[in-house]
Amino acid sequence: MKVFKEDLQFICQLIYDIHQIPVYYVNQFGEFEYELSKTELRKNPYYEPFKEQIRVYSYEEDPHDFPIFFSNSNLNCFFINLRETNQFLGTIIVGPTLESEISEEDISKILDIFKGNVNKGKLLEYYRFVPIIDKQQLLAISLLVYYLAYRKMLEETIVVQNNKALSHDVMESEELELELSKGRMNFIFHSNLSYERVLLDYVKNGRLDKLKDTFDYSIVGEAELGLLSKRNRLRSEKNLMITGIALVCRASIEGGLNEETAFTLSDFYIQQLEELRNLKAILNLMEEAIIDFTKRVHQLNIEKYSAAITTCRDYIFKHLYGDITLDELSEICSLSPNYLSSLFKKEVGMPISEYIQRQRIEEAKRLLLLTNYSTSEISTWLNFNDQSYFIKVFKKYTGLTPRQFRNNPT
Repeated sequence: MKVFKEDLQFICQLIYDIHQIPVYYVNQFGEFEYELSKTELRKNPYYEPFKEQIRVYSYEEDPHDFPIFFSNSNLNCFFINLRETNQFLGTIIVGPTLESEISEEDISKILDIFKGNVNKGKLLEYYRFVPIIDKQQLLAISLLVYYLAYRKMLEETIVVQNNKALSHDVMESEELELELSKGRMNFIFHSNLSYERVLLDYVKNGRLDKLKDTFDYSIVGEAELGLLSKRNRLRSEKNLMITGIALVCRASIEGGLNEETAFTLSDFYIQQLEELRNLKAILNLMEEAIIDFTKRVHQLNIEKYSAAITTCRDYIFKHLYGDITLDELSEICSLSPNYLSSLFKKEVGMPISEYIQRQRIEEAKRLLLLTNYSTSEISTWLNFNDQSYFIKVFKKYTGLTPRQFRNNPT
């Protein structure tokens, strides 16, 4: 039966008007053509990450032509891939919905998983505006959407049985739900934004020595890889990695890498990515790309400064948790303290003492984003005289107190 693409907007609008459930149509190019949802949801900071994450459920390789249901973090959705003969037209995605009001216990589970990287108030607000629809009603809505799109009736039992056959792939269970929440495929959080900020900062500054630490925070571990493999989400993982390469490319340009070089590298890695057929290989290539971009920025930094200043900067980076003195720096650079101070300010654009302070604040920002250490512990480790002085300096460079930055780093 022919799918009438010109009818899709009407179908989406009809479902939204009747049930007040968010409805999206993602075309064959992965672009949102129609997007219908409550204003209160759109204003929430968790709306955009969710919207971007559901985009990956639209992909041409999916062979299924019946409504497919998926759940995570108590949120229920379904999607229907649209085809006309052998042509892929895109995907209608309906959701999220809740089966019942979210409980404090459920919210606590999510907060525990993300180790404090969640704004509880905004998260509760997001769930409060998600419509409550029981699963039987959601199933009926899926049959209606399918009929409107294909002009073809489906038996409820067929949809249920087909989704049961995919139970290891897309249907929820309490254990699977919590595991997937830890992974890259989490609908709401997409990926750990703190991790992303730190990683891009290292690329921008050519910090090869820090990449290992960042990779240790990798969001996809062996357990998540297994689950993603069962879900057969190769296309979605590739889309996420392509987005990642684009961000890393931009960070390297901000770090001084020639635009033509950066874009050529980006094209090269994306082309390589498209040829891969397993998740492990995709993740390995992504790490290779990040290292390559970072190494090139690192080399530019070496060439940008004299040997003495490069040595001085590297020493500072490696000893942020120790006591760094001008005499110590002048000794390792084999220069007099006065000459080193003059040369450093000339090449770097600021006094050594200010540079050290700035780098310690950058390190503090990373600790605030990626750990639960207290402000007092962080200030002590980074050699500030006392906590109040640390807060004063932190606010000087960021405009926020450490607590404000941790609660709302954007």
